[in-house]
Amino acid sequence: MASRRLLGAVVIGGALASSAGCVDNTVSIFIRQVQAPTASGTTCTLSSDPTGLTVPVGRFDVAVANHYTIAPLIANQMISRANADQLRVETTFFSVEGFVVELHQDSPDGPLVGPAFTVYQNTIVPPGASAGTPGYAYTQLEVIPTQIGLQLKNTVCALDMRGVTSDCPVPAIQSNDRSIVAKLTAFGNSLGQHSIESAPFYYPIHVCCGCLLRFPTDADAPDMTHPGPDCLLGTATIDAAGCNPGQDFGLDCRLCSNSNPLCQPRGFSVSGTGTCPR
Repeated sequence: MASRRLLGAVVIGGALASSAGCVDNTVSIFIRQVQAPTASGTTCTLSSDPTGLTVPVGRFDVAVANHYTIAPLIANQMISRANADQLRVETTFFSVEGFVVELHQDSPDGPLVGPAFTVYQNTIVPPGASAGTPGYAYTQLEVIPTQIGLQLKNTVCALDMRGVTSDCPVPAIQSNDRSIVAKLTAFGNSLGQHSIESAPFYYPIHVCCGCLLRFPTDADAPDMTHPGPDCLLGTATIDAAGCNPGQDFGLDCRLCSNSNPLCQPRGFSVSGTGTCPR
């Protein structure tokens, strides 16, 4: 079973749980997959439907984002035991208390990327209706916290600052991509007060610098308006990429061009002189 000790812990939400003993049970509870968000208008939603959209492999663009969040779908294979005729209450709901997270370089057995840590939270997973039909619930979990994200940015983003000025703020970018495997173990208690830990779930994350940025041709203002390449024209359509900018989905540069110089194309001039290096 995974250790619940805090090793350089990152604690997000919820109170610290007690260190009660664990039932050696990695079958009743498991992490099935990572859910993908959907966007409608300006609203992003997630679903507990196991047949819904998933993110099988994560992509983390450190040019845009400093942290990486996922929505694991947790399955509860314990079967409902409630019985009104026998006045028997339900005891097989599973209360997730948190996750032990390890980040490994390249493979599940690779060296740790930063210390292991524990994220504490509270999510209730309903029991299954029958054998072979688990109950499901998703939660949201930051698996690459900001301090590790910034460290990754320093190694993945190679920025050539030659020619960069206040008027020409965009450096040349080279991405030294890395592969991270996140190992997640959920732990908690059934309402019957049985402590349970899930089997480890391994989630690959591709880390890059600028790989998710998209520069649509209709975002480039005409030279009569702003000479040289830019991302200033029109408004981006909000889609799943806007739910967590910088992760998993291609990102329209207009969603970040006003706040992040790396979201402007190389050669962009603030004043519009059109003379910046490309």
